[in-house]
Amino acid sequence: MKTIKKYKLNLFYLLLFVLLHTLYKIPGYLVFAYYLDNPLILPFTDFLYTNSALAFPILLTLVAVIVIIIPYYLGFFKNTFEGWSTIRVFRLLVILFVLLLLIYFTNVLMIRLGFSSSNHVGRSQNYLITMPKVMQYYIIGIVAPIIEEILWRVFLFKAVGNKNLALVVSWPLFAFAHTGLSLEIIPYLLLSFIVTWAYYRNENVLESIFIHASYNLLSPLSAQFLNSFFHFIV
Repeated sequence: MKTIKKYKLNLFYLLLFVLLHTLYKIPGYLVFAYYLDNPLILPFTDFLYTNSALAFPILLTLVAVIVIIIPYYLGFFKNTFEGWSTIRVFRLLVILFVLLLLIYFTNVLMIRLGFSSSNHVGRSQNYLITMPKVMQYYIIGIVAPIIEEILWRVFLFKAVGNKNLALVVSWPLFAFAHTGLSLEIIPYLLLSFIVTWAYYRNENVLESIFIHASYNLLSPLSAQFLNSFFHFIV
Protein backbone atom coordinates (compact mmCIF):
# COMPACT_ATOMS: atom_id res chain seq x y z
CA MET A 1 0.00 0.00 0.00
CA LYS A 2 1.45 3.34 -1.03
CA THR A 3 1.99 5.92 1.64
CA ILE A 4 1.11 9.55 1.08
CA LYS A 5 4.10 11.84 1.48
CA LYS A 6 3.68 14.79 3.77
CA TYR A 7 5.35 18.02 2.74
CA LYS A 8 6.41 20.40 5.44
CA LEU A 9 7.09 24.07 4.84
CA ASN A 10 10.47 25.31 5.93
CA LEU A 11 9.32 28.31 7.93
CA PHE A 12 12.81 29.80 8.14
CA TYR A 13 13.20 30.01 4.36
CA LEU A 14 9.60 31.14 3.98
CA LEU A 15 10.24 33.95 6.46
CA LEU A 16 13.39 34.93 4.55
CA PHE A 17 11.40 34.99 1.32
CA VAL A 18 8.74 37.27 2.81
CA LEU A 19 11.24 39.60 4.49
CA LEU A 20 13.50 39.91 1.44
CA HIS A 21 10.56 40.37 -0.92
CA THR A 22 9.31 43.17 1.32
CA LEU A 23 12.79 44.69 1.31
CA TYR A 24 12.78 44.48 -2.51
CA LYS A 25 9.63 46.63 -2.65
CA ILE A 26 10.80 49.30 -0.21
CA PRO A 27 13.03 51.30 -2.64
CA GLY A 28 10.06 51.84 -4.96
CA TYR A 29 7.86 52.98 -2.11
CA LEU A 30 10.52 55.37 -0.82
CA VAL A 31 11.71 56.89 -4.10
CA PHE A 32 8.39 57.03 -5.96
CA ALA A 33 6.07 57.72 -3.03
CA TYR A 34 4.20 60.42 -4.96
CA TYR A 35 3.04 57.83 -7.50
CA LEU A 36 1.20 55.83 -4.82
CA ASP A 37 -2.45 56.24 -3.90
CA ASN A 38 -1.64 56.52 -0.19
CA PRO A 39 1.97 57.70 -0.06
CA LEU A 40 4.09 57.68 3.06
CA ILE A 41 5.82 61.05 2.85
CA LEU A 42 9.05 61.16 4.85
CA PRO A 43 11.54 64.02 5.42
CA PHE A 44 13.85 62.62 2.72
CA THR A 45 11.11 61.77 0.18
CA ASP A 46 11.67 64.93 -1.88
CA PHE A 47 15.42 64.28 -2.03
CA LEU A 48 14.96 60.68 -3.17
CA TYR A 49 12.35 61.62 -5.77
CA THR A 50 14.41 64.51 -7.15
CA ASN A 51 17.44 62.22 -7.46
CA SER A 52 15.49 59.11 -8.45
CA ALA A 53 17.75 58.37 -11.44
CA LEU A 54 20.51 57.47 -8.98
CA ALA A 55 18.65 56.83 -5.73
CA PHE A 56 16.44 54.03 -7.04
CA PRO A 57 19.20 52.00 -8.78
CA ILE A 58 21.52 52.42 -5.78
CA LEU A 59 18.89 51.27 -3.29
CA LEU A 60 17.92 48.31 -5.49
CA THR A 61 21.58 47.37 -5.89
CA LEU A 62 21.98 47.31 -2.11
CA VAL A 63 18.94 45.04 -1.90
CA ALA A 64 20.43 42.79 -4.59
CA VAL A 65 23.69 42.49 -2.64
CA ILE A 66 21.76 41.41 0.46
CA VAL A 67 19.64 38.95 -1.54
CA ILE A 68 22.80 37.41 -3.05
CA ILE A 69 24.89 37.28 0.13
CA ILE A 70 22.34 35.44 2.29
CA PRO A 71 21.87 32.37 0.04
CA TYR A 72 25.59 32.40 -0.74
CA TYR A 73 26.46 31.95 2.92
CA LEU A 74 23.69 29.37 3.26
CA GLY A 75 25.48 27.34 0.58
CA PHE A 76 22.81 27.56 -2.11
CA PHE A 77 25.21 28.53 -4.92
CA LYS A 78 27.79 25.73 -4.57
CA ASN A 79 27.33 24.22 -8.04
CA THR A 80 25.97 27.28 -9.80
CA PHE A 81 29.03 27.90 -11.99
CA GLU A 82 29.76 24.24 -12.77
CA GLY A 83 28.81 22.31 -15.90
CA TRP A 84 28.51 25.25 -18.26
CA SER A 85 29.24 24.60 -21.93
CA THR A 86 28.53 26.01 -25.38
CA ILE A 87 25.71 23.52 -25.84
CA ARG A 88 24.10 24.57 -22.57
CA VAL A 89 24.21 28.25 -23.52
CA PHE A 90 22.85 27.46 -26.98
CA ARG A 91 19.97 25.54 -25.42
CA LEU A 92 19.12 28.54 -23.25
CA LEU A 93 19.18 30.81 -26.31
CA VAL A 94 16.75 28.48 -28.10
CA ILE A 95 14.45 28.53 -25.06
CA LEU A 96 14.67 32.34 -25.00
CA PHE A 97 13.85 32.55 -28.72
CA VAL A 98 10.80 30.31 -28.30
CA LEU A 99 9.67 32.33 -25.28
CA LEU A 100 9.91 35.61 -27.19
CA LEU A 101 7.85 34.14 -30.04
CA LEU A 102 5.23 32.65 -27.74
CA ILE A 103 4.67 35.87 -25.82
CA TYR A 104 4.69 37.96 -29.00
CA PHE A 105 1.95 35.85 -30.60
CA THR A 106 0.04 35.76 -27.31
CA ASN A 107 0.07 39.56 -27.14
CA VAL A 108 -0.98 39.83 -30.79
CA LEU A 109 -3.85 37.39 -30.22
CA MET A 110 -5.01 39.28 -27.12
CA ILE A 111 -5.00 42.56 -29.05
CA ARG A 112 -6.89 41.00 -31.98
CA LEU A 113 -9.50 39.69 -29.53
CA GLY A 114 -9.91 43.17 -28.08
CA PHE A 115 -7.98 42.66 -24.88
CA SER A 116 -5.29 45.05 -23.72
CA SER A 117 -1.78 43.69 -23.77
CA SER A 118 1.68 45.21 -23.59
CA ASN A 119 5.24 44.56 -22.63
CA HIS A 120 5.27 43.32 -19.05
CA VAL A 121 8.19 45.46 -17.94
CA GLY A 122 6.43 48.71 -18.71
CA ARG A 123 3.16 47.57 -17.18
CA SER A 124 4.62 46.36 -13.91
CA GLN A 125 6.72 49.42 -13.04
CA ASN A 126 5.25 52.47 -14.77
CA TYR A 127 7.49 54.87 -12.88
CA LEU A 128 10.57 53.45 -14.61
CA ILE A 129 9.71 55.47 -17.72
CA THR A 130 10.68 58.62 -15.80
CA MET A 131 14.27 57.39 -15.53
CA PRO A 132 17.15 57.50 -18.06
CA LYS A 133 17.21 54.56 -20.47
CA VAL A 134 20.51 53.23 -19.17
CA MET A 135 19.08 53.02 -15.66
CA GLN A 136 15.91 51.36 -16.94
CA TYR A 137 17.97 48.67 -18.67
CA TYR A 138 20.18 48.24 -15.62
CA ILE A 139 17.15 47.66 -13.41
CA ILE A 140 15.03 45.44 -15.66
CA GLY A 141 17.98 43.64 -17.27
CA ILE A 142 20.26 43.01 -14.30
CA VAL A 143 19.10 43.92 -10.81
CA ALA A 144 15.41 42.94 -10.90
CA PRO A 145 15.92 39.52 -12.57
CA ILE A 146 18.66 38.60 -10.09
CA ILE A 147 16.57 39.57 -7.08
CA GLU A 148 13.34 38.03 -8.34
CA GLU A 149 14.85 34.73 -9.46
CA ILE A 150 16.71 34.21 -6.19
CA LEU A 151 13.57 35.02 -4.21
CA TRP A 152 10.96 33.20 -6.27
CA ARG A 153 13.06 30.22 -7.27
CA VAL A 154 15.80 29.62 -4.69
CA PHE A 155 14.08 30.72 -1.48
CA LEU A 156 10.57 29.63 -2.42
CA PHE A 157 11.75 26.20 -3.58
CA LYS A 158 13.66 25.80 -0.32
CA ALA A 159 10.63 26.93 1.66
CA VAL A 160 8.23 24.51 -0.03
CA GLY A 161 10.73 21.65 0.20
CA ASN A 162 9.37 19.57 -2.68
CA LYS A 163 10.40 20.44 -6.24
CA ASN A 164 7.16 19.38 -7.89
CA LEU A 165 5.01 21.30 -5.45
CA ALA A 166 7.37 24.29 -5.58
CA LEU A 167 7.01 24.41 -9.37
CA VAL A 168 3.21 24.53 -9.06
CA VAL A 169 3.40 27.22 -6.35
CA SER A 170 6.13 29.47 -7.77
CA TRP A 171 4.89 29.52 -11.36
CA PRO A 172 1.42 31.14 -10.94
CA LEU A 173 2.24 33.16 -7.83
CA PHE A 174 5.13 34.93 -9.55
CA ALA A 175 2.83 35.96 -12.40
CA PHE A 176 0.05 36.98 -10.03
CA ALA A 177 2.46 39.12 -7.99
CA HIS A 178 3.13 41.20 -11.10
CA THR A 179 -0.36 41.59 -12.55
CA GLY A 180 -2.99 40.54 -10.04
CA LEU A 181 -6.19 38.98 -11.39
CA SER A 182 -6.27 40.41 -14.89
CA LEU A 183 -5.82 39.18 -18.45
CA GLU A 184 -2.35 40.72 -18.38
CA ILE A 185 -1.36 37.64 -16.38
CA ILE A 186 -1.37 35.44 -19.49
CA PRO A 187 2.00 36.59 -20.93
CA TYR A 188 3.41 36.55 -17.41
CA LEU A 189 2.32 32.95 -16.95
CA LEU A 190 4.35 32.00 -20.02
CA LEU A 191 7.44 33.82 -18.77
CA SER A 192 6.99 32.52 -15.24
CA PHE A 193 6.59 28.92 -16.36
CA ILE A 194 9.74 28.99 -18.47
CA VAL A 195 11.99 30.54 -15.81
CA THR A 196 10.50 28.34 -13.08
CA TRP A 197 10.92 25.23 -15.21
CA ALA A 198 14.52 26.24 -15.98
CA TYR A 199 15.29 26.29 -12.26
CA TYR A 200 13.22 23.16 -11.63
CA ARG A 201 15.35 21.11 -14.05
CA ASN A 202 18.67 21.37 -12.20
CA GLU A 203 18.24 24.04 -9.50
CA ASN A 204 20.75 26.37 -11.15
CA VAL A 205 19.46 29.89 -10.68
CA LEU A 206 21.83 31.31 -13.30
CA GLU A 207 19.74 29.69 -16.03
CA SER A 208 16.51 31.31 -14.90
CA ILE A 209 18.29 34.64 -14.34
CA PHE A 210 19.73 34.49 -17.86
CA ILE A 211 16.35 33.79 -19.47
CA HIS A 212 14.52 36.36 -17.33
CA ALA A 213 17.10 39.12 -17.86
CA SER A 214 17.45 38.44 -21.59
CA TYR A 215 13.70 38.48 -22.06
CA ASN A 216 13.33 41.78 -20.21
CA LEU A 217 16.01 43.38 -22.38
CA LEU A 218 15.05 41.87 -25.73
CA SER A 219 11.25 41.75 -25.65
CA PRO A 220 10.68 45.38 -26.80
CA LEU A 221 13.19 45.02 -29.65
CA SER A 222 11.96 41.58 -30.66
CA ALA A 223 8.36 42.82 -30.76
CA GLN A 224 9.35 45.69 -33.07
CA PHE A 225 11.37 43.34 -35.29
CA LEU A 226 8.59 40.75 -35.52
CA ASN A 227 6.02 43.45 -36.28
CA SER A 228 8.19 44.72 -39.13
CA PHE A 229 8.96 41.19 -40.35
CA PHE A 230 5.35 40.02 -40.54
CA HIS A 231 4.24 43.34 -42.03
CA PHE A 232 6.88 42.85 -44.75
CA ILE A 233 5.97 39.26 -45.66
CA VAL A 234 2.23 39.96 -45.53
